[in-house]
Amino acid sequence: SSSSTDSSSSRDDKPSSPVATFTLSLGSHRAPWRREAYRVTGSTHTVPPEGYRSASDLIRRRSGSGTCNIRTSAPHLYEKLEENRVMYDLKRGDVIFHDRWVFHRTVTVGEYESMSSSSSSHHGDTADQEQQDAGSNEGTSSASSSGTNKKIFRRYSIRYAPGSAVVPPGYGVEPSVLHDEDNANRTLDDIVERSGLPWYPKVWPRVVKKKKKKPLPSSPGKPTVGESESVEEEEIKGLGKLVHEDMPRSEELQKERKKEIQRLVSMRGGQ
Repeated sequence: SSSSTDSSSSRDDKPSSPVATFTLSLGSHRAPWRREAYRVTGSTHTVPPEGYRSASDLIRRRSGSGTCNIRTSAPHLYEKLEENRVMYDLKRGDVIFHDRWVFHRTVTVGEYESMSSSSSSHHGDTADQEQQDAGSNEGTSSASSSGTNKKIFRRYSIRYAPGSAVVPPGYGVEPSVLHDEDNANRTLDDIVERSGLPWYPKVWPRVVKKKKKKPLPSSPGKPTVGESESVEEEEIKGLGKLVHEDMPRSEELQKERKKEIQRLVSMRGGQ
């Protein structure tokens, strides 16, 4: 998503101490090597202008092998990302709010404890990442014999993007496009404007407020005609309809496409 939000359904908290299960590589969205990282991971920056025609076309033409594989596909870039990583001690109710293109990853409890125990460096030793737990199972414990050390606590991550960002055309999993394919190849602002739905609600510098006309109530026996009052309605209130009526169908289609993509990836040997 060009203005994606990534959040868990709830937030776990370790009673005795905070647990940082999320790390950011600060400045990576402006780093001189970021374009190489986009190619290696196959980010949406590398989507062809016309987009992909199908799942098989996406698998065949997409560059890179995914962000979760950057440690093995581009060790030199992984090292750069780790050099500038920062962890935050998250507590219940905390939210990480960052630019969408800041590289980030999940941190297991065991890895966090290893990092925190290092007195000579902020980073410490890096344990094996359970990157597979950071996908659809994010916010749950991994099914591992290592037990607690591989556990991942839930956390909220909200990533923002400018309203001028363009949703790529063609085959994909963007909810707004799955809802209406004509939303493809448009800016986030355009999609919100044409659909009347807050797929990408504006949050900076302030929440958008729309003015609408509401008829004045009629007096008993004396109906009022042609008069109206101006009422401000926050765009954010439209999320209710979006979440309960429009989003569910898009999410079902999204799941179907992700399964199709995963099936083809498995057939190609997990590339």
